[in-house]
Parts: sequence; C-alpha cells; structure tokens
Amino acid sequence: MKKTALKFRRLLAVGIAFASLLFLLFIFFVTRSLLEVWEYISNLPAIFYYAYLGMIMAVIATSAWVIIKILSPRAEKKKQEKIDQETVLKELDAAKESGMDTAELHQEIAQLQERKESGSIYVAIFGDVSTGKSSIIKTLLPSADVLTDVRGGSTAEINEYTWTSTSGDQLILTDLPGRSEAEGNLDEMAHDEAVRAQVVIYVTDSDLTRSQFNDILMLRSYGKPMIVALNKSDRFTDEEQALLKERFNQQFEAEEPNQMLVQDATEKSLNKNIQLTFIKSGGTEEVVRIYPDGHEEKVLRPRKADVSALSYALQEEIDAQSGLLESLRDASVFVLVKQKLDNDIIEFRRDKASEVITSSTRKAVLGALASISPGTDLLIQGVLATLMVKKLCELYEVPMRKLDIEKFLNFSQGQVKKSVPILLAVAGNGMKAFPGIGTVTGGLTHAVAYGMIFDALGKATAKTLEERGQLRAAPAAITFKEMLSENMEARARLFAKLVFDNRKK
Repeated sequence: MKKTALKFRRLLAVGIAFASLLFLLFIFFVTRSLLEVWEYISNLPAIFYYAYLGMIMAVIATSAWVIIKILSPRAEKKKQEKIDQETVLKELDAAKESGMDTAELHQEIAQLQERKESGSIYVAIFGDVSTGKSSIIKTLLPSADVLTDVRGGSTAEINEYTWTSTSGDQLILTDLPGRSEAEGNLDEMAHDEAVRAQVVIYVTDSDLTRSQFNDILMLRSYGKPMIVALNKSDRFTDEEQALLKERFNQQFEAEEPNQMLVQDATEKSLNKNIQLTFIKSGGTEEVVRIYPDGHEEKVLRPRKADVSALSYALQEEIDAQSGLLESLRDASVFVLVKQKLDNDIIEFRRDKASEVITSSTRKAVLGALASISPGTDLLIQGVLATLMVKKLCELYEVPMRKLDIEKFLNFSQGQVKKSVPILLAVAGNGMKAFPGIGTVTGGLTHAVAYGMIFDALGKATAKTLEERGQLRAAPAAITFKEMLSENMEARARLFAKLVFDNRKK
C-alpha cells in the first residue's frame, strides 16, 4: 500500500514538472511572437503605425465592453402599462362581450363623471376605528347630524357632508368606516372611496403603528395629496410634538415610494410629501372630580376642539395643487377600475375553466363507459383531451400551437402510463362505496380513472395558463403530475358516483 502511494506521488511530481515546462515554453513562444510583431510594427511608417495601434486598442476596448455587458447583471425593465379612460373602457367593452358582468365597473366610471360635473372637491377621511374621524366633521360642521360614540365603531356606512372652506371651495367630506371596524367588506369600501377622493386625510390618535404606516404608504402610492392628522394632541407637549413630527418625516423620507400606481400624474405633482398636523377634534374625556367632602367621582366632560391646523393644511394643499387634483383623482379611479377588472377576469376565467373541465371530464367518462373493450392507454381519448386544452387556451387568450399541445399531452401520457396501476387500484376502491358496483371491474374502473385523469389534466392546463400566460409543456406536465396524485381517494369516489349514476340511467 505504501509503495503504491509513493509511486503515485512520484508520477504526480513528474506530471507537475512536465506541465510547468510546457507552460514556460508557451510563455517564451508568446513573448517571442509579441516581440517580433512589435518590432515589425515599429518599422512601419508613422501613419500605419498609429492606425495599427488604434485598431488594436479598439479591439481590446470592444472586447472589454462586451465582457462587462455579459457579466454584469441585467436590470429588468418593467414596461409601464398605460392606464387611462380610453384603454380601461376598451377592456371593459371586451370583457362585456366575453360574457362578464361589468355593470358595477361601468357605474364606477359614471360616478366619476358625476363628481367631475359637480365641481366639488372630495376629501376622504380615513383611519382606524375610534380615532376621531366623525368628531372632526362635527367640529367643522357643528350643525351636521354626525353620530359619534366614545366606545368606537360608530360609523357603519359611508356618509358625505358638504363643507365650504374659508376660501369658498366646496368640499365633500366623506366619513369612512374605521379600518378593521368589523364585519364584511368595510375595509374595501373605505379603501375604494379613498381612491375616488382628490385629497386623503388619515386620522390617528397616537404615534403610527406598523399597520397605520402601511396604510399610509398604500394610499400614498396613488400620488394624491395626503394629510395625517394626529388627534388628541393636547396629550403632548410642544417638545413632544416637535419630536413626533421629526420622527414622522424621517420615516417617510426613508420609505420613498419606488413605484407610483398613478405614474403620469404623480410625476407632475408639486408636493409628494405628507403633511402632519396636530388637532383636537373635541368629543369627551374622562376626568376625576373631587368634592368638598373628599370623595372622588369619574365624570365625562367636553374636550375643547381645535382643528384649525387641519383646515389650514387642507386649504394649502388645494391651493398648491388646484390644477392637478382632477387628474390625480381621475387617474387613480381608472387604476382602481383596472385592478377590479383584472380580478374579475381572473375569477370569470376560473369559473369558465371549471365548466370546460367538468364538461370534458364527463364526456371522457361517458366515452369510457360506451367502450366495448377499454384500452390500456388511459389517454386513448386524445381528441377529447386536445379539444379541452384548446378551449382553455382560447379562454385565457393564449395563442394555440399544435406542437405545444402535442408536447404537453405526450409528457402527460408518459406520466399516466407510470400511474396506471395506482389509478386503477384507487378507482376500484372508490367504486366499493356504491352497492352493486364494487365487484364490477373492467370498463367501469377505467371510466373512473378517465375522470381522474381528465380532471387533473384540465386543472393543470388552466393553472399553467393563468400563472404563465402561455402553455409551457414541461411545467404544465409537472403540475399535472402533482394534481394527478392529489386527493386521489376523494376524487375517485366523486367520479365513481358519476359512473354509478350514469350506469343506472
């Protein structure tokens, strides 16, 4: 053993010595060649000498530039999608023609037009529950019938109040439900109304929490003027207010928005900063009353209201951006409609895809029941599978290429062949749940297996088209494999019932 190791080390040493010698010879050869070329260039006339050197330098510089480009990470350029009234209306019309219900989204556009014609400036008052939104409106409009409640959660719907500012502007103050106020879709309603407004006031009664901070960032992404009103400011001294304002500005300077949802309008915005104002919206406060006899009692007394700073900041924003308020509001409404339309399209396609898959699967099961002698290849009904995939491609508006469909079905067929024993066994177990059919095999078992296969095949196709926007054979086949083995027993019982019901008929 030692002799073998010694022999190996000697051979390794000889190899290294030989490689070193070859490398030195290469260096000598290259050096000699370079010197000969340099001597030849030096003897050329000056004009050729400098031209030759220039050409060499150009080749070196070009090569270096190409190498840097290849090695440097490429920054992906995201194409900014144009969202305006024309493009949104076109997409709405196309969606309506496809069978979607777009009445609600068309109503959104109509409501936008009504607000434009009114000439009023819409101001949405947003914030957590019990931060004093309704109290602010009551302070601005003492005669308005606004319900306030110290227990919180007094605003159960969206209410609008007209207020004429000190400069004569007509404002519509929208009192929105408190964030996470409770059941249903109040958060969504409040968010949508904030998007429709031209100015957003976010009310808080303390230093910002993480959720409030995220809310403000989200609302800020629409690019419209924002004012944060810190209510119950009498709890803070002047020094504490100055520290709060400094920290507030630092937070939002560090969180400069990378992407505005309303790009064109915000690029023209005169003021992208968020104003912080300190207010006292009134309401009541709990105090301890001490009587002459020494006993104490907790009582409620009115809190002095002062929202002058908010009123001034609001007028300042309106005056500074009077020419942009309309375009900012319009642009964000179109973004809102586009987002809702995209979500509706996803849900619509999922529902329609489910119908296509159910129909195709049922046909495959019935076809298997009608077969006199079931084949061993469970994808023998290739015509049905091809038609199902084509319909799903049409639904998702994906260009259909026969080659892609064939590749996908071939990949899937290979996976089915590997899974046949398991599929048939599971299908047989699924039929045992039905009296009088559990002992029957052959075509009925194959029919249940067909149902499982077509169901997984359709769902894998739809998922791939939705997530990738194209039919990629290999990823779709991987998804098919996963779905084929998912919840096999439950799916087998489902299709066994279908087989049983059709057999009775």
